[in-house]
Amino acid sequence: MISRNRIYSKQAPSRDARKIYIVCEGKETEPAYFSFFKELSSNLEIITIPPEEGTDPLKLLDLAKMKFEGDLREHTVDYKQNDAIWFVIDTDTWEKEGKIEPLRNFCNTKNSSIPKEYDEVKSYNAWNVAQSNPCFEIWLYYHFYDKRPDNKEVEECNTFKEFVGKKINGGFNYDADQVRLSEAIENAEKIFKDSDNKLSIYSTEVYLLGKDILSFVRKELNRLRGKLK
Repeated sequence: MISRNRIYSKQAPSRDARKIYIVCEGKETEPAYFSFFKELSSNLEIITIPPEEGTDPLKLLDLAKMKFEGDLREHTVDYKQNDAIWFVIDTDTWEKEGKIEPLRNFCNTKNSSIPKEYDEVKSYNAWNVAQSNPCFEIWLYYHFYDKRPDNKEVEECNTFKEFVGKKINGGFNYDADQVRLSEAIENAEKIFKDSDNKLSIYSTEVYLLGKDILSFVRKELNRLRGKLK
């Protein structure tokens, strides 16, 4: 396995770097994935916030309020710099339990309030939800495949995570496979559009977050791909 430190040197983010905060369900998979992009560009700073007291979307919403709002907040969102917050969530049973819609409504409300509170800031989607169906691993799958998973193959595995691990030869390499970000975005977006822009099974909105990251690191990823050949 290629070490991340072997294929690129870290760059400390500049004072004016745009920040992307990622509030996620997973304590290991998502942080491991997004850590690859940390300090890849001096113009982008990625801060991953894993769960603390529960992983359902409403718990993540409470966590974000604690981290970003009030006197005890740990992070400050600079809307003038177009900072963004992304909730990276799985579908699981959360949709049936009605725990995803309140999170999306919160993000919409926050976004609509930005131009009202900051006259000099144009309206943009600072607060976002990137939902995957069934789970984040479908995003990893699209780094290598441009078609939906085969249902029969999925059913042969105990879990979808096991299926993805088998389909990706050797498993996803969190130290290198993120260089395929462009392919993952293209593949996931194609599947999403084929679903009439709905989050059907085996679709994911993480490609939207991927686009946000790619706009800052495209040159670096192209350079790293050359080193990996």
